[in-house]
Amino acid sequence: MADTYKKSILDIILKSSPMPKYRFKSVLDITAEDFKKMGAEAVALDIDNTICNDGKDNCIDGLEDWLKEIQGAGIKVMIISNAIPPRPVKIAQKLSLPCLCYAKKPLSYKLRKGAKMMGVETNRLAMVGDQLFADVKAANGCGAIAVRVDPLKGETRYPRYYAMRRKKEAAVLEEFEKRHGYGVYDE
Repeated sequence: MADTYKKSILDIILKSSPMPKYRFKSVLDITAEDFKKMGAEAVALDIDNTICNDGKDNCIDGLEDWLKEIQGAGIKVMIISNAIPPRPVKIAQKLSLPCLCYAKKPLSYKLRKGAKMMGVETNRLAMVGDQLFADVKAANGCGAIAVRVDPLKGETRYPRYYAMRRKKEAAVLEEFEKRHGYGVYDE
C-alpha cells in the first residue's frame, strides 16, 4: 500500500515537473540511436529557439539532413508549436512535416493529438524543445519523453520575457546537471 501511495505522489509531482528526462546542446546532437534508446518512436519538435531562431522562418543549418537521418531510421517527426499560423505552417511545409499550431504548451492535449496522428502511444513520443515551463512540462504532463535542448542564440523578439524564463529555469537545469548532464544515460 505504501509503495502504491509513493508511486501516486511521484506521478503527480512528475506530471507537473519542468525537469527534463534528457538534455542536449542542439537538436542536431540527437541521433536516431539516441531516440531509440529513449524508447521514442516519434518526435515532436518545437520551433522557436529549437529549430529556428525566435520569430524567424529559416531553420538551423543541417536540419534537413538531420530529419533525413531520423526519418530514415523509421522515426516519425512533426512540429508542435505554440506559435500562431501562418508562420509554423510555412516552416512545416518547407520541411514536409505535419504541424500542430497554437499548442498552448504547457497544456498537453496537442502532444496527445500529435502522438495519435503519428500512430504512437504518448509514452513513445519525444517532445524536443527549449523551454522547461512549456515544452518539458507539456511532455511530462502526458507521459511523453521530455527532451530539452539549449536555446538557439538570438532570443531577440522578446528579450525580457526570455531572460525572465531562463532565470526561472536555471535552478532546474542546475539540479539536472548534478544528476545527468547532456545526452542519453542509463537509468
